[in-house]
Amino acid sequence: MPSSSPTLMSRRRFLGVTAGAAGLLAAPGCALPEPDDTPDPVLDLLLSAERDAREFAVADSAHGDHVVALHRLADVRRIQAGQLEAALTSPRQTPTPAPSADSPEPVRCPPVDEVRTRLRADIATATEVALAESGIRAELAGAVAASCTAAVEVLLT
Repeated sequence: MPSSSPTLMSRRRFLGVTAGAAGLLAAPGCALPEPDDTPDPVLDLLLSAERDAREFAVADSAHGDHVVALHRLADVRRIQAGQLEAALTSPRQTPTPAPSADSPEPVRCPPVDEVRTRLRADIATATEVALAESGIRAELAGAVAASCTAAVEVLLT
């Protein structure tokens, strides 16, 4: 009759089995986090500030008494763009357009009414970002909202 004595596990085998089980239990916790595909909310403010700085800088006599105000606003928006770019936590998520061999469309400053409309949209976006973010990013978004409000209500009236 065969012996029914229990088989004892050696210490080495026991340690190997427990280490393997512990590794299997810990492995899911070590998985890489899923990438966040949502765009950085500060990026919209940055792109808008860059566009405004470019376009407002070429304001001409067609803008009447607002030429100086638009040039000043272009300088403000250029500074804001630089500060917003520094506040981005990740590199730009949209590629900078490469210069084309074709003649590029000339930059033009929109009419003052369109400038006001754009700035009002920027106020809304910046306000949302300021409420959703914290720290320097919220402060910059608040500053953008305040300066755009001043531009619409004071400079461009």
